[in-house]
Amino acid sequence: MATDVISLIKEDHRDVESLFERLRKMPENRPALLAELAAKFIAHSEGEEDEVYPVLARRQPEEKEEVHHGTEEHHEAEEMLSRLLETAPESPEFDTLLHELIEAVTHHVEEEENDILPVLEKAVPFEERVQLGKAFSKRKAEVLAAPIKPRSRTKDELLHQAGELGVEGTSGMTKDELVAAVRQKKQAQR
Repeated sequence: MATDVISLIKEDHRDVESLFERLRKMPENRPALLAELAAKFIAHSEGEEDEVYPVLARRQPEEKEEVHHGTEEHHEAEEMLSRLLETAPESPEFDTLLHELIEAVTHHVEEEENDILPVLEKAVPFEERVQLGKAFSKRKAEVLAAPIKPRSRTKDELLHQAGELGVEGTSGMTKDELVAAVRQKKQAQR
């Protein structure tokens, strides 16, 4: 059984990939699978943001921007999850939203496994990664024990992100319009 935080994070990634596959292939089970995905994804994200990312940012200050980027991607995916939870599983819109979520999370996982985790492995000795794995697992358990509630970015956070991405005309946009504009700009940059 994996104990270091890197192995635990990668196990979670494979679990989410499996859930995505079942969501695609088993539409009759979508409500239950989506609830499981939301719970696990939110717990994983908060575990990383509360326990793992701060350690990496302290040990490798040059990685702060990468850590911030990872956090933004978590929040973006949680907003997509929230929209999926509100969408009828048999609707064509559900398939479109699911595809967008899979693309966003796959992109995040690739960045994390190729950029963040190798730096973490070099910066933190194995024994400390084992302790970090325990803290990560404990935080996930705490989140899983609470009701599922995807987090949402504030309008100010969205305006800041839109500015960083070079989105124009944001001052008159609603929060939903900002979410769409940021998502569209990010997809165009991929």
